[in-house]
Amino acid sequence: MRNSLLLFVLVFTIFSCDKTTSLHNIQEEYAFNLVPVPKSFTPVDQLVRLSNASEVYASDEALKPLMELFVKELASISGHSLQVAESASNSADIVFMLDDSFGPEAYIIEISNTVKVSGGSYAALAMARSTLLQTAVDDEGQLAFPVTTIDDRPDSQYRGLMIDLARNWHTVENLKSLIDMASFYKSNYVHLHFTDYQSYTLPSRKYPNLSTKDRHYSFEDLEELERYSQERGIIIIPEIDIPGHASSIVQAYPALFRLKDIKENPWTINMGKEEVYTALDEIIGELIPIFKSTPYFHIGGDEAIFHKVDNDPHVQSYMKANNLGEDVHELYRHFLVRMNDMVKKYGKQMAVWEGFRTDGEVEIPKDIIVYEFETNRYLPNDLVRDGYTVVNTSWKPLYVVNRKKFAPETIYNWNVWRWENWFPRAPSFVPIQLERTNQIIGAQMCAWEQPQTSEFRSLRKRLPVMMERVWSNDQRQIFEIFMDKLEATDQVLSKLSGITAQDDKLHGYDYVDDRPNK
Repeated sequence: MRNSLLLFVLVFTIFSCDKTTSLHNIQEEYAFNLVPVPKSFTPVDQLVRLSNASEVYASDEALKPLMELFVKELASISGHSLQVAESASNSADIVFMLDDSFGPEAYIIEISNTVKVSGGSYAALAMARSTLLQTAVDDEGQLAFPVTTIDDRPDSQYRGLMIDLARNWHTVENLKSLIDMASFYKSNYVHLHFTDYQSYTLPSRKYPNLSTKDRHYSFEDLEELERYSQERGIIIIPEIDIPGHASSIVQAYPALFRLKDIKENPWTINMGKEEVYTALDEIIGELIPIFKSTPYFHIGGDEAIFHKVDNDPHVQSYMKANNLGEDVHELYRHFLVRMNDMVKKYGKQMAVWEGFRTDGEVEIPKDIIVYEFETNRYLPNDLVRDGYTVVNTSWKPLYVVNRKKFAPETIYNWNVWRWENWFPRAPSFVPIQLERTNQIIGAQMCAWEQPQTSEFRSLRKRLPVMMERVWSNDQRQIFEIFMDKLEATDQVLSKLSGITAQDDKLHGYDYVDDRPNK
């Protein structure tokens, strides 16, 4: 946020060929197809037309990437090309500036003879540009926008999409298309699950053998993804999954990371060796300078397998030296505390999956973020009671996993304070509905295990439904009307991404296992 007041005004002055403003009355009711649905907007009975002579200008140099992006995207969806003005002049019809009197994610669009957008940050303007892309129409061969006022801001501060890169590697270009989708529907976080049993997809200069052959990213790839996402108002959250889900790490450097009984437990790193903590510090330290924008660093922390951990002599000595008793769960809790200190040293907040339990001698710090998914270890109501900050990643309906995924209507009937699991023995098989609380900061859709060839298809009619429910915590309209709007915006997404919906119909296997729990 800037100390001085900088008006962010996106001014679209719309001219016809003779440089006069062109307003066109609408004879029939205008369909406002916006997803997520804005907080408020005025009825539309006119369109205002732009000419091909219209220009875009940003008085703040920091907004120039957004100007260039908007002009490019607008051309791809409408076929109309605008120019980015090099300097302020009467010929500049579109002007971007900032207004720090707004909240960081709030924006207002006022369209009359001009289109004026005010917003509190680059990210807010990136979301406003998505709204404008969804409202743009062709009116008798000219680019036009509806005459209206849109006042908008999200209810939830965290609106995420996770992609599993360790089980099925994705190219940089494929990830860019998913970032485009996330930005188009006003997500603000893309969480990349880089490591797991199957592979380690990150680069490392100090530990080069970590990178799985032929399925890892270079530092240059990561820098490009960070640049690309920032340009679109998206923050990447990197994840290294430890201490469990770590067989790819153990296999790469067994002398460093293995337990004594590696044949019995090849999945968990050795939490009893000081050299392991040093290595993890160095590995994280290599990544922090790349992912500058994220406030979070995710270390996984779930489903660690403790079989034979207590047989390791390093573990035994370490637990004794740190007064951890004989229960390896206390070592695991101690590990999370040390990782939290490590992550905070780099100026980030640690995030974990639900993994630790309510009981334990070693206290888990309250300044971490817990992504609650299956409700098997620490119930969401208990996390809230105990003072933790929570992201809802409810297995049902927010997991998208090959044949185990859920229909848009199921997602639409969920809310950010509700957890549900399809597994009969899970505590949330009967849904857990919490009271409203600010400790639940939002939600995330998690795409696991899927090949990149089906990732976009499986998300394009699911992610925007979740986004609607976290943008506005209360349902604003009936499902059928919302889906009509989504069908319209999906056509715009097809033009934007170059990925058509012709073969992406949600039917057949897409709805397998979307059955009521009771």
